[in-house]
Amino acid sequence: MNRFGIIAHTKKPAAERVARQIIEWLKRKGLHYCVSGNLANLITDAECRVPPEKLPEQVDCLLSLGGDGTMLSSARVVGYLGLPIFGINVGSLGFLTEIVPQEVSAALEKLTNDDFHIEERMILETTISGTENATYSAMNDVVLDHGDSIRLINMDLYSNREFVCSYNADGLIISTPTGSTAYNLAAGGPVIHPKLGALIATPICPHSLTLRPIIFDDRSELAIKVADGDIDVRLTVDGQVSCILGSESEIFVKKAPYNIKLIRIKDYRFFEILRTKLHWGAKPPHMGPYGLTLEHD
Repeated sequence: MNRFGIIAHTKKPAAERVARQIIEWLKRKGLHYCVSGNLANLITDAECRVPPEKLPEQVDCLLSLGGDGTMLSSARVVGYLGLPIFGINVGSLGFLTEIVPQEVSAALEKLTNDDFHIEERMILETTISGTENATYSAMNDVVLDHGDSIRLINMDLYSNREFVCSYNADGLIISTPTGSTAYNLAAGGPVIHPKLGALIATPICPHSLTLRPIIFDDRSELAIKVADGDIDVRLTVDGQVSCILGSESEIFVKKAPYNIKLIRIKDYRFFEILRTKLHWGAKPPHMGPYGLTLEHD
């Protein structure tokens, strides 16, 4: 790789500093680069300022500076065009990103020497039919909820036109395996290894003792029909894009015909990341043989 696109969440304190570091490194090596979005004010060469949708025509990969949210928005902008994305964490959690700022120079050396591999992640394609016709892509999840209302939503779920169940709940999450560690996990859904092909339907606070998350294979097309026409139901994609659905709307969710390509320069260990980022399966500190040691006054 010798042509790099750079996009960043400039509200992160370190984002511009790391972007400048990358640009200076690429200039020293005589490599081509383009910047997009709010980074355009960092450079004087107008030819290097490119709208996000034009990046795939001019670069070999996209360097995404931020956190998981920046990775998700980057995936929506260029993922469907097959442009590989390399995540640099200047945020907090950084579950999807690959490196931290201290590793930038070494990482760029590996990229220019083709010392990396591509990992593909499943994407959801969501289509709304009815009063609002639109299509969205999601790397993590699609969420239906009651928006500003405090009432429960009555929803019917179908898989490949077969009735599955009805929900009376605060909402419903349809997640990819990548998104299984996001809102799905917080709502009590299962953790799914990202290499699997699956769609996960997890109700949000269902008013039932029997409804549990359901895992569908990636050949399933899910349909959600909302029964309550007097409630403004909100659809949110990856926690970033949202719209209010009309009473006649139906939502269809399936696997997209493309995958997101993530650049990896390390040996990606999913369960190690779960332990270090989410403290999954790790012993609490100061754990004694019979449980936690409590301090008393």
